[in-house]
Amino acid sequence: MSKRISNNSLTEIIFCYIMVGVGATIAAFAIEDFLAPNKIFDGGIVGVSMIISNFTGFKLSILTWLLNVPFLTFGWKKRGVHFVLRSIYAMTIFAVAVAFFETTPAVTEESLLAVTFGGLILGVGVGMVLRYGGCLDGTEIVASILSPKIHLPIGRQVLYFNIVLYMIIGFLYGWNKGLYSILTYVLVSVVMTRVEEGFDAQRACLIFTHDDVTAIKDRFYKELGRTCTEWDTEGYIKGDNKALYIVVSQYELKQVREILADFNCFATISGIDEIIGKNVKNTLS
Repeated sequence: MSKRISNNSLTEIIFCYIMVGVGATIAAFAIEDFLAPNKIFDGGIVGVSMIISNFTGFKLSILTWLLNVPFLTFGWKKRGVHFVLRSIYAMTIFAVAVAFFETTPAVTEESLLAVTFGGLILGVGVGMVLRYGGCLDGTEIVASILSPKIHLPIGRQVLYFNIVLYMIIGFLYGWNKGLYSILTYVLVSVVMTRVEEGFDAQRACLIFTHDDVTAIKDRFYKELGRTCTEWDTEGYIKGDNKALYIVVSQYELKQVREILADFNCFATISGIDEIIGKNVKNTLS
């Protein structure tokens, strides 16, 4: 018997598709009204599509879809059906939006303004698509398939691909355009990562102490509303001590430091790539 999708799950799926669509539309606006009119190029397959479109006059909206979708079919088993369907949806919305924004005038003809605002807006759009489970560029999928075979990390493959791409752009359109495109790529990467990970990123604190851990836990709970995980540990010189593990937002780190300053302890703070588990996420929101 197939399982019925709960209302919450269905609502979440619909919300993800809406946000992916919004992100794809924002990205298309950045490409067509900032970057493309100034011959500033994105990386990946979209960048390749922009070059071909410039030389052939072929519609960028059609090219981005035609060149990207085949890569998704190769990644069907690798990334899963839901990812592929959501990405095809994102690429279709992106292509339709690009076709629409082709008919609108460029926002600016100043290259530096186009790089700055185009990069920021494109980063927000791509970040939203990635955050909600979609994809606008097939290079990452190809890289994930090749990675086990050529023993090269995915991120490095994409970087090498884009380095070659921007060198070609430099030869074809002049090094100013190539450098502007690289600057755009860096800006997009920074903003995209920020949006994808969320502006309220979480931090993990691991604390070792010989003091009364109850007092530390009470302070965390009263001042931050956070609970800790506690276990017994043993130091090489001082022997038995206690360890505490707590996850907080980056904005609460100052309070964490102020609390720990009142105790004799040793603490490390590290970033968290992802938190799995609804109960955990609810306590951090």
